[in-house]
Amino acid sequence: MYSNPSASSLPHLNYRWVFAASLLLSAWLIALDPLINRDAIIYLRSADAYLRDGFAASQQLYGRPILPICMAMVHKFTGIPMVYAGLILVSLAYALMCSAFVATVHTLGGDRRVQLIAAIVIISHPMLNHSRSSIMRDPIYWAFLLMAFRELLLYLQQPNLAHRLRWFAYVLLATLFRFEGAFFAVLAPLSLLFTPGLEQRLRHCLYLLVPQFLLVMLATAGYLALSSDGGLLFPAIEKYITRLQSVPAEFGEIAQNSADALLTFTAREDAAFAAVTSLVALLALNICRAMTWPWVITLLWGATKNLTGRFRPEHSALLLAHLLIGLFYLSLFLFINRFMLERYGSQVVIFLLLYIPFVLNSLWHAKGGAWKRVLVATLLLGMTLDSAHTGAGDKAFIRDAAQWVEEETPKQSSVVSNSKYIGYFGNREFDWRAVALQNFDLKSILARTEMWRDEDYLVMYVRPRDQENWEIFLRRNKLTELISFGSGKKGRVAVIQL
Repeated sequence: MYSNPSASSLPHLNYRWVFAASLLLSAWLIALDPLINRDAIIYLRSADAYLRDGFAASQQLYGRPILPICMAMVHKFTGIPMVYAGLILVSLAYALMCSAFVATVHTLGGDRRVQLIAAIVIISHPMLNHSRSSIMRDPIYWAFLLMAFRELLLYLQQPNLAHRLRWFAYVLLATLFRFEGAFFAVLAPLSLLFTPGLEQRLRHCLYLLVPQFLLVMLATAGYLALSSDGGLLFPAIEKYITRLQSVPAEFGEIAQNSADALLTFTAREDAAFAAVTSLVALLALNICRAMTWPWVITLLWGATKNLTGRFRPEHSALLLAHLLIGLFYLSLFLFINRFMLERYGSQVVIFLLLYIPFVLNSLWHAKGGAWKRVLVATLLLGMTLDSAHTGAGDKAFIRDAAQWVEEETPKQSSVVSNSKYIGYFGNREFDWRAVALQNFDLKSILARTEMWRDEDYLVMYVRPRDQENWEIFLRRNKLTELISFGSGKKGRVAVIQL
């Protein structure tokens, strides 16, 4: 692997091609996927509420309605259907993220070949691409987070006001879409205190921190003014703060339960250590899955060959700091909630992936024969092929059921369903609050006779594991299915006219 030159001395790829390639992949995956993701429904409902009754109504449905408001604005000014407005925004965010990733690799010292490898790595990453046909905040957050990181790299090369303002703008936008961006906003400037080769570190750190403190003071004052009536302005964030305060007491209970279930005799004294180890293992497993095992192995191989530490010292320090900030947030999240999704680990993965193009480029140029080039090409091709398909078509029957409800039932009829998709796209009267209180669970809904007895249609998504309970329900209430959609291993949708 070559020594890392200044980015200004290196040619860069035409980012427009990266942007276009990402948009084409998004369009392909959206075309293959007949079903929008479950989380999209709350964004769509919140966007509808914003257009109908304004910000307060939107925020009441969804506590952080920035994305729904953006969707509503696109819909209002273009006439594009709301769901496609959301998909367009997410597709643009993916394209921006991919371009920012390649630009960051260039800033880290990657030549055109390394940047080309970086473009393939980020565009073809299966786990990051998992949400390309979905409406999610995450890709927007990832894009602004990468752009903020690149501005810090540029600030190290040329400390000036323009880079400071751009960094502040990007990290603020990231925080608006996902609250965890605040961790990077506060902690990333502190990493300058440990950056080698940077003169007057404290001054530069304060330059970046002062705008945050001013903004926090203004936000706090605004929050106190708006929530003076006793209501919660951001209930989800306040819920996390409350749960964080209760972690010490809950952790003791977790350790005790672990000891009762797994340990005996003197090993019970190590219950706290066992509980911490299991949570750390869960975090590591989800990050590895989010990164995908081929890239985990590639990164570990690069580390053993000392191919991941050949950035400029100040760049390495900044990249490591962002990895640690991401891990710090994920650790807090895991200890508070005691669960982790692979998607959450992606904010660490986008920084880990920055090493991969350089490792693959070293492998490409390494001595030892053409087989190493074949290996690099195989890895890149395999990831690309893995991203170019989706198994979401297996649930097309849910879309068909929603279309049937919209087209074949009276417009004034009411529907009860455990599917958010059918509840929204069926366009019939639907009691969201009542069904949400039952967590959209089939068994819970069926057990509450008052929820469905006086309604017109019962349209239930029956998974294979629910089939027995569904048959018992039909026999007990002497009901007959009017029509059914699907019959595969993903389940089916059964319709009853009440």
